Amino acid sequence: MTVPRVATCQFEPTVGRPDTNIEAIEELARKLPESVEFAVFPELCVVGYDLTAVPTHRTSVPGPITDRLTDVVRDVGVDLVVGIPEVDTGTVYNSLVYVGEDGVLATYRKRRLWGDEANCFDAGTEPVTVDTPAGTVGLLLCYDLNFPELSLTYARDHCDVLAVSAAWRQSFERDWRLLCRARALDGTCYVVGSNHVGTQAGRKHAGESCIVGPRGDIVSKTTDGSAVVSAPVTPESLTLAREKNPVWNSRQC
Repeated sequence: MTVPRVATCQFEPTVGRPDTNIEAIEELARKLPESVEFAVFPELCVVGYDLTAVPTHRTSVPGPITDRLTDVVRDVGVDLVVGIPEVDTGTVYNSLVYVGEDGVLATYRKRRLWGDEANCFDAGTEPVTVDTPAGTVGLLLCYDLNFPELSLTYARDHCDVLAVSAAWRQSFERDWRLLCRARALDGTCYVVGSNHVGTQAGRKHAGESCIVGPRGDIVSKTTDGSAVVSAPVTPESLTLAREKNPVWNSRQC
């Protein structure tokens, strides 16, 4: 029996060039092992993290961008978790879509907006999960990671994996992996964190994408020479972590 794997991918998007960025997503996805069920990509990566690009490239869901991503999934055989600027009846959201071969399976709207994002986007209000062969997956975006109460909504739903898409700056690099590890330990779940590299809109991004196990240990991480990494998700690891750290049973609220 093949053990399902999850992956994180990082790259430097070209601002305002969705076609170029989707090509980069496809190229990275093709490098993944066949056993990878889904791969997580950075926040707003189809347009780049530059808020001035959002009005021109905001897109409906489903829409032309998610249609292109669906084609990639069908060609490559790996589901994609990708950050996009979503428009819905005139309201714009910083969104994360889970795309499978049949199209968009879940759409999450960022609930905690950072800085000038509040001038560009409306905040989402709901947690979003999707069932996958690697378990139940909860979706988060960047600054959401700072708020344990958001992750705990997924712990109460017994999520096995948190998929976190980010545009985390290098000046906060230490916080990024610390929070990924903390949220994995809080929820006794895997955390798959994907971050930008390079510079966009004057922001230097940290990279440092990682996969964290349910006991808070980093099990796989990118390096300067690796833009994609993957790791297995095993029921045995989740069960052991929840026996050693029984917060699911002890949590009172």
